[in-house]
Amino acid sequence: MEIDKELIEKLPDKYKNSFSIEGTDTGKRIEITIEPQDLCKVLPAIKDAGYDHFIGITVIDYPDENVFELVYLIDSISKNGQLVAIRTKLPRDNPVIDTASFIYPLAYYQEIEAYEFFGVRFNNHDGLRKWILEDNWQGPPPFRKDIDTRDIVLKLYYGGKRYERPVQKRSLGGYSLMEKGGEK
Repeated sequence: MEIDKELIEKLPDKYKNSFSIEGTDTGKRIEITIEPQDLCKVLPAIKDAGYDHFIGITVIDYPDENVFELVYLIDSISKNGQLVAIRTKLPRDNPVIDTASFIYPLAYYQEIEAYEFFGVRFNNHDGLRKWILEDNWQGPPPFRKDIDTRDIVLKLYYGGKRYERPVQKRSLGGYSLMEKGGEK
């Protein structure tokens, strides 16, 4: 894989030498690690370089390091699916970053999910809310690694009692153990 010279030219000077090529022969991508405050400076440069297809935002939780890593995945249809990954880290105790939805509109919904499931807040995003979780969810963001959602779910849906599955009387093959001469 060759370096996309157009992309490197358009990046802010601060990041022109801070990229790497990662992955295997079949899935190589350009990765750029940035400071969170520079997101809205780097994303327009990437879009201007022809990376027009926003794939999504991945949030990775590192509770031992007390950070969330956000990975923005963007590819280019005109460049045969060439992929760029923008990485940035936020502190877990105050995870705030600017919204990318003004640059890539699909980021709007990805940011709602990151807010709902991890508690990441996006400055200037006008729709951060519960979208997938039920309205009665009272616990902390459920995808954080230090949150044990089992207790919350037990209290919310099962009155604090442990749910036991009913005993399965028939196997998937359509006969019971008794029919085959097995134990009761």
